Amino acid sequence: MPTPTQNQVIALLAKEWDTTGPPGIMDITDIVTALPLARTETLAALKDLFADGLIDMNKFKTSAFLTPDGYAAAEREREGKKENV
Repeated sequence: MPTPTQNQVIALLAKEWDTTGPPGIMDITDIVTALPLARTETLAALKDLFADGLIDMNKFKTSAFLTPDGYAAAEREREGKKENV
């Protein structure tokens, strides 16, 4: 189960997926800039999400995108927030 920090990264990538279509590719720099987190927190979350198979990266590790499992995790998080409202 993703941490709150990881959920922020997943949510951002899911928004990109919804806007531009799958897989919602974003430059790492853009991810770091878009989130209200320390750079080190964001990079650690990306590393952990990659290890868990929820995101993937290009071969140069300069951009990241959701895997289908990552998008499913974003959907579960969205549904959980709807139920709590």
